[in-house]
Amino acid sequence: MGAQIKIFRLFSYQPCGHELLVRVVRPAAPNADQGALDAADDVADSATEHLSTWWEQRRLQTQCPHQHTSNLVAEMQEEPVGEDLLGSGGRQLGIWTARTEYGAPWMVLGTAATEAEFWQQVQDDPDLLHLGPLEPAERRQVHFLTDEDVER
Repeated sequence: MGAQIKIFRLFSYQPCGHELLVRVVRPAAPNADQGALDAADDVADSATEHLSTWWEQRRLQTQCPHQHTSNLVAEMQEEPVGEDLLGSGGRQLGIWTARTEYGAPWMVLGTAATEAEFWQQVQDDPDLLHLGPLEPAERRQVHFLTDEDVER
């Protein structure tokens, strides 16, 4: 049985550079059932779409008059560095992102006071090291939403 996982997806909105980080849950599904796995992926994708659309319509359009296009900058399917991304969303956060040896959009991300602290926490986590994170990390200011923050 494939476990339930948290998925973090970071979107950038142009031309202004606004960034949205969403956390959604992909439900558990039996590994031997491709249909169930596809359905679990669809649940996570649908939740991501719902959150990003809600934010674009209710927050971004009210704060910035430009016409925006979005693109996926990063995705991570492991527990992040720091505890800020495990709690509730609906807030602005400073995060660190680091590319991985697997290329875009895969990244390691999390919260920490400094880049050195971020890398120390990455070094202490074998699951994150397995992703092959590459220095340097980049500091970003994002709006953070979770699938628990917005009513469907």
